[in-house]
Amino acid sequence: SDTLSNIYVFVWQKQILKQLQLNNEFFGRYKDQIFFTWNNGNEEQLGSFLQTIRDKSPNVQFQKLIASSVPFLNAFVQNQNGDLFSRIHRHPLIQDYSLPYEVGHSKLVHSDWLRSALIRAVCYCSSVEDFNLERIYLELTCLTNGYSLRFVETHVQHFFNFFHLHPMRYSREQIIYNKFRHSWFNYIKMQHELSDQLQQFDDNGQLIHLNYLYEYGARYQFNEQFHRIWSEYFNQHPNLSIQKCKILLKAINVYSLNVLLSNQKSMVS
Repeated sequence: SDTLSNIYVFVWQKQILKQLQLNNEFFGRYKDQIFFTWNNGNEEQLGSFLQTIRDKSPNVQFQKLIASSVPFLNAFVQNQNGDLFSRIHRHPLIQDYSLPYEVGHSKLVHSDWLRSALIRAVCYCSSVEDFNLERIYLELTCLTNGYSLRFVETHVQHFFNFFHLHPMRYSREQIIYNKFRHSWFNYIKMQHELSDQLQQFDDNGQLIHLNYLYEYGARYQFNEQFHRIWSEYFNQHPNLSIQKCKILLKAINVYSLNVLLSNQKSMVS
């Protein structure tokens, strides 16, 4: 399981991090795959460093990939004269212009996917040229799979308007793009802090989960009206006021008849 692998990896990962922090290097890990930069020594010194870890943890097996540029998961990372450069990397065996398969409210799922893919693009792409190419690729992916131009335009415009930088969509200025990128990094950091706050509410028994059926329409307007009505009714409540608790609204999709029949058929078989 992931938990057991994290426990096992944690022991020898600390040895790597200790050395990398001393040299101000970059480190990343996903499950049993790790990536780090090594600028303060040659390949022989790196091999000696890894051998010390093998000696302490004989079961650890390394497959080294050393180059000025390497792919790591969905990222292509390159050392350009001492500067770390990155962009999106696609596995050659994965079909281009394909959307993730989902059962149920596929439009809602693909809406979330497009927004997440755009955020990933701005985080991964160091240059504005690579970001624009990736944005066009994502737009073509949705259009190729039958979504309307209005669907694509609405989601892409919302992505840029989130920080009131709609002109960034057609800009090739690297300085403006760097500011736009930095804004998204700050937003992601804020989301992590919000997640920690929600966990604290949950630990204290102050987190309320409410579900509602969703078929179509603007979820944001419903959520906004719900929180406004809740605040009006429970503003002075000792436990249910917005200062004392946190409410999470979750939409439950209303599946089509075809999906329900296919689920029943699979259960019978």
